[in-house]
Amino acid sequence: MVIDPMSLDHSAQQAHCQRTAALAVELGRRAGVAAQPLTHAALLHHSLEPLSHSSGLGRLAWQVLAGDDARRIADIVEICNLLDEQLEALEFEYKEVETILEEIQSLAPLEGFDPALVEHLRDMRCGEFSDQLQLPVEAGAARLVFRSLSAPREYEIRELEAIALRDPVLAGSLLGVANSALFGRGRRVSTVGRAIASIGVDGARKIMLASAVRPLFASAGLRRTWSHSLSSAPLCSALAHHTGLLSADEGFLFGLVHDIGAVALQFLPRDTLDTLRKLVEGGCPPAYVERLLLGSDHGEIGAGLIAQWHFPEEFIDAVRFHHQPERSSSKLVSLAYLAEFWSGLDEDLPSFGRVEACLDCVGLTLETLVEIGSPDSILSTLKSVA
Repeated sequence: MVIDPMSLDHSAQQAHCQRTAALAVELGRRAGVAAQPLTHAALLHHSLEPLSHSSGLGRLAWQVLAGDDARRIADIVEICNLLDEQLEALEFEYKEVETILEEIQSLAPLEGFDPALVEHLRDMRCGEFSDQLQLPVEAGAARLVFRSLSAPREYEIRELEAIALRDPVLAGSLLGVANSALFGRGRRVSTVGRAIASIGVDGARKIMLASAVRPLFASAGLRRTWSHSLSSAPLCSALAHHTGLLSADEGFLFGLVHDIGAVALQFLPRDTLDTLRKLVEGGCPPAYVERLLLGSDHGEIGAGLIAQWHFPEEFIDAVRFHHQPERSSSKLVSLAYLAEFWSGLDEDLPSFGRVEACLDCVGLTLETLVEIGSPDSILSTLKSVA
């Protein structure tokens, strides 16, 4: 397959303009500027070059597009264009968002835009954000299951049965998979012990761990994110085993919990959550918006949460930087980023540079990643019966 570099450049520019438009609409809402002309101006700002305020036909086109608010719209689009470019550059030079805003504001005398507009960007940010965001009540049950089943060792059927019988969700999931078309039984399995025997101890343990996590994502309305975690777990397991960085069991656990921070984010203040959703719907990736509004993405937030569950430091570090692998020298962080990339969920800005660097770090090729990334039939069945 031959990839046209010109096509990639055009696609990247379109995505940049889309993000600039989403940011401009949110900034404009706070500055009292209508959304429609801001959207048009931002989507076209690399083709019409409205920010140059040139004379003649170019200026006439810009005036027709923007009307009486042309100057204010131009300022907003320019600021949002600069902001997006700075957020794109974080993979090469990490900066705090407040530092980025200060730098943009300092450019006002040179670029000729109203520096007061940057304050509206600051108003978008969450002033009540705390690093101590809590998970919903369902996390207590999940933590108990993880504590019981996280050790990489052999488990007995009776041991798993005793744990599953404490929780109807675990028991129901085991019975659902055991009686699914995957196992093609003429006679239904009616006890948890027989379900575990039918599925196998290793498969049953995976189902129980996944079922313990699922209510957290369901309570936060994150079905797609839970499905992503469920798909990532076997891939992380296979990658961990292939590279020797973790045992297959540890890799599976990591895949299940790597996006746990997204659950806590659903309990942010309503205004912040509304802004986050609007920006994501406008074309900005979730992790990108989280950094802008909170100063941290869901990986960094999730790391603090699983630290409370007493996960190993290498797990915590990998969860923290799985969208920012350049900020850690850990090979497990690179593995986590590759699993995220392969999932195709597009939670952050695309970066072929990061993919290549992470492949080099863990000694993999893209072809090997393709070979390893096959779905797990048991967990796929769990999606359909849950």
